[in-house]
Amino acid sequence: MNANAFKSEVLVSSSHPVLGRVYWSFVWNGDCNYPDYYGITDSREFAMRLPQGWRDHDYLHWAHRSHVYKVFDPDSFGSDYALEWGEAAPDNDDQPVQYQRLKGTLANLQSRSGQSIEEFRYWMFHADWQDVPYLQLV
Repeated sequence: MNANAFKSEVLVSSSHPVLGRVYWSFVWNGDCNYPDYYGITDSREFAMRLPQGWRDHDYLHWAHRSHVYKVFDPDSFGSDYALEWGEAAPDNDDQPVQYQRLKGTLANLQSRSGQSIEEFRYWMFHADWQDVPYLQLV
């Protein structure tokens, strides 16, 4: 009798035209009273794993359905996305200008994609995020 068993999990992934496969990443920091981290990665090793059928599970679906929105939430502490105010533009009636800034893995992916920050964000929000099997021998 084979004692090996597979644990059925999925990675949430989409295929970017330049970067290839990208995945949702998530770090739960509740045990140290620190905000959770929502990100995007191109590494399967750092991808968030969810149980197969998570989209049909009330709590898991509620917690993760807006993952990309949380990635690009400038008010989320520790986010790789920020909105910053810059100096007023002379041709803009001296109104301050708001700039988007990325850091960390998100900045690296955006730079490698060859897209502007806005194009990169647009792609992320409109990507076809699918569950990809991740079989793990246990």
